[in-house]
Amino acid sequence: MKRNKKAIVITAIVMFIGVLLVLLGFFGNWFFGLFKKGFDSQNITSADIGRSIETDILVAYENIDLGDKAAQFVGNFNTGEGAIMIIDLSSLSEADKELYFSNYGQHITIKGTIKSVSDEELQEVFNKMYELYDPIFAERDSDMTLEEFHGYLTDPFIPYAIEITSIGTFNWTPFIPAGIIVFLLALVLEICFVFKLKKRIVLPVVCGLIVLIPVIMFFNHIRTMTSVKKVTDGLYTMENYLCTDTKGLLESDAHTVSDLFDWILDRHFYGLKVDINEDNFAFGCAAFAANTPDGDHLFGRNFDYMETDSVLVHSHPKGAYESIGVADLAVLGVGKAFSVDPDSALGKLYMAIAPYVIVDGINEKGVGAGILELDIDETHQDNGNPDLLIFCAIRGILDNCASVDEALAFLRSYDIQTDLNATYHLFITDKSGKYVVVEWLENEMVVTERACATNSVVAPGKHFDEGDPDDRLPTIDQCLGSSRVASETDAMKILAKVKNVRFTEWSCVYNLEKFKVDICLDADYSKVYTVSAKDF
Repeated sequence: MKRNKKAIVITAIVMFIGVLLVLLGFFGNWFFGLFKKGFDSQNITSADIGRSIETDILVAYENIDLGDKAAQFVGNFNTGEGAIMIIDLSSLSEADKELYFSNYGQHITIKGTIKSVSDEELQEVFNKMYELYDPIFAERDSDMTLEEFHGYLTDPFIPYAIEITSIGTFNWTPFIPAGIIVFLLALVLEICFVFKLKKRIVLPVVCGLIVLIPVIMFFNHIRTMTSVKKVTDGLYTMENYLCTDTKGLLESDAHTVSDLFDWILDRHFYGLKVDINEDNFAFGCAAFAANTPDGDHLFGRNFDYMETDSVLVHSHPKGAYESIGVADLAVLGVGKAFSVDPDSALGKLYMAIAPYVIVDGINEKGVGAGILELDIDETHQDNGNPDLLIFCAIRGILDNCASVDEALAFLRSYDIQTDLNATYHLFITDKSGKYVVVEWLENEMVVTERACATNSVVAPGKHFDEGDPDDRLPTIDQCLGSSRVASETDAMKILAKVKNVRFTEWSCVYNLEKFKVDICLDADYSKVYTVSAKDF
């Protein structure tokens, strides 16, 4: 009996250790980061140039294109004391550069040398900051002048850089499954000791259940994760085995983005929370319909927003049409510019719910659809129909609609809701050659037969051109002409003409007859990737 009491205490301690391991997996980086002494970036002088340093930093860089450099906050985030310095990564291997960028929001250890930065180098960084943030500033109501805003952006910068020679980091994530296994095994032993059960019988049964139950629970998660293929940096393909409950999505009664993700996570992740960035639901775009000389119908689309990775999703749920669509992974906090690396297991797990948030795509019936932002008042219809958040509309159309007319009937059967202080319009086309732009003006659904759309209202009337008008719409009209004939190559050239040099994350040309897509990333039209259903 004395031996059993001792065993019970020991296994209880081991169970506690398992819990600690799980907590370390989730919070270890943050916890130990509290005790790490940061580098005093506020008191650097010219005498420090050439000095070697080793320090811990929280990776928090400005998302601007500096090549092998980064504008990184160095200091204490808890107190706000610190400065933004140029981090020179040119001496690192490609693997170490990727390690730095993939650890956004995590602590890493860097070794390097302090060097000065010229006024010209600083001004180059400032100009890139202005290019990134000025369009956002212009869209916001603010009492601040543009000059004051520029000062706000650049005042934290100091004219010194750290040339990094090595990077070190520690991955706490494996502690989570290790802790769970330790806890469960100790729990089994505890039960055996307390109730005097035979361990040689109980242990194999329980260990088998420990493996079998998660496999059953997460079978489609695992299938979807293992289907992810990397096409190139920033572009992935994925087979959708998990997010097949479009009917449940449409009946979720989500009124906000938070409501939408609460439903998704409760339905597929048992309440696990994912760091959703609602700001990444704001995007500017362009879309058009064209006919090839051979009679095929095309759907062209630019997705304009700040740096993001993307995934091409192939879906064919039971009772739904087969489809190919593109999702923005920034919405899920996944990408090289975010805290979760898309090449990691966690990134692929998050990626598994991307099918619900695709922003453009086509289905096997030859219907193409895309969502584009309008910077006008939110839409909140109240006609006695079920509510539908606009971000669910593309998934619903591709799964359920075989023509533009069916898509319009689908949309009319819901009260459309938007969020985030803006509304959106939809561009829809099909292989019969029909195309429409669907807008919600003063909470009324308005359909306009228009062969292209950008980010301003196209419906004739008092709201015409509201939103974000520019010269992209007339440029597309001019390129297409009245015949709207363009080859797939020509269609991509049109997208190139109306690109945003800094913000076009992908350009797609969908062929509605051949059920395939040509896609370019980051306005690099020299590299076209062609993907069809068989490539998944």
